[in-house]
Amino acid sequence: MVFKAFRKLASAAILTVGLTGCVGAAGVSTWEYQAGPGYETERVYDGRIQADTRQGFTREACTTVSRRQIGSAGGVAGADVTDCASNEPNAP
Repeated sequence: MVFKAFRKLASAAILTVGLTGCVGAAGVSTWEYQAGPGYETERVYDGRIQADTRQGFTREACTTVSRRQIGSAGGVAGADVTDCASNEPNAP
């Protein structure tokens, strides 16, 4: 009786894993910094690739650029701009 219940539970677990598929992801991030008299610039790139047995491969890449102007009195003004791009899933 216990063996029969275990067998049903194991079958349900295998079926669940089979239906959900497999997902894997890899990412990369790079950083660049420049500074000079009165300015600072930082650029960060983040990219990620994901593989899903149901959706295929997807890619997302974001670049953030931060610029700062440093005044002679020490005041700081600046802005951060982020741009992201991704593709639609492709069938394997």
